[in-house]
Amino acid sequence: MAEKVLAMTQTGKEQLELREYDMPAVPVNGAILKMEAVGICGSDVGSYRREPKNPRIMGHENVGRIHQIGTIASEQWGLEEGDLVALEEYVVCHQCEWCHKGEYRHCWKTDSHNNPNPLRYGSTGTNIEPALWGGYSQYLYMPYEAVWHKVPENVSAAEACLHIALGNGVQWAVVEGGAGPGKSVLIQGPGQMGTACTVASKAAGADTVIVTGLTSDADRLEIAKTLGADYTIDVQKEDVRERVAEITKGKGVDVAVDTTARAGDEPTMIAIDCLRMRGGTMVVQGGRVFENFPMNKLSDHYITLKQARGHSFASVERGLQIMEQKRYDLDLMHTHDFKLADADAAVRATAGDIVDGRRAMHVAILPWT
Repeated sequence: MAEKVLAMTQTGKEQLELREYDMPAVPVNGAILKMEAVGICGSDVGSYRREPKNPRIMGHENVGRIHQIGTIASEQWGLEEGDLVALEEYVVCHQCEWCHKGEYRHCWKTDSHNNPNPLRYGSTGTNIEPALWGGYSQYLYMPYEAVWHKVPENVSAAEACLHIALGNGVQWAVVEGGAGPGKSVLIQGPGQMGTACTVASKAAGADTVIVTGLTSDADRLEIAKTLGADYTIDVQKEDVRERVAEITKGKGVDVAVDTTARAGDEPTMIAIDCLRMRGGTMVVQGGRVFENFPMNKLSDHYITLKQARGHSFASVERGLQIMEQKRYDLDLMHTHDFKLADADAAVRATAGDIVDGRRAMHVAILPWT
């Protein structure tokens, strides 16, 4: 009888069900991954709250050990059974111009913004064989089209599942924003992505990093300071524009990154006003419509507007290097672990539920706990 795999499957809006699947055969040019940890992303909360087109196994911040590997994959990838790897969410063609650049997020095969039926971890339905396309599972299917990274030996699986968050932080703050030596950076929001942008900015050598948050974010602002933020601002107690002007001696910041995707337009508008008089860069998450976006300010002040959307291969590699260097106590970001059967609680914790008397920042499901 075929070996069975247990996976928490989303069957409806806010409905997760433990289901059993057949263990697929290992592809000659791919592998089967035994899951060790899957991080819960803020986007998982949105997916959890929506009705899926088909049942699906959620989870795209996937880290595990090679359980079985095909002969061609082992030779071409340089991996063997037991190696710890971190997967990106993208399942790509490896042939288009974007794949050749390492910009897998833009490959048509996996681009959820332009392809109505993308193939990607955490969202592809179980109706697509062999069903194991999400990390809320004991095992994961890893075809040739998967995008993977070898985890440094001194990095644990639970820490490594921050690879997507840190990859985004590097991409948004450093690659898109230009954070680095001599630069000042304003980060709106001290959550998972804002904190990742803080670490990435300091690791890149930014002179000044300022992080904003609400009064209720006091604990997160403190974590941001421990991880390198030079200043924090409680937006409910201080005027952000005035405080940034004070910190920068009236110059304004070189880079602003708005990670407050669900907080409305105001944080972005404030961040634009906090940029230097000419030549600043604004990085903002999409998914919202601005009724009165100040295009005249972008033109008058020669502001570059960049989109915070996903990450390149190189940015995730850099995130793993930051983990390997052990300069930052990233355990402060990773706050909770859950069993596979408690996946529902893990998502709800990411959405804001209090667990063990504290609010979660980044949590993981450990399928074999």
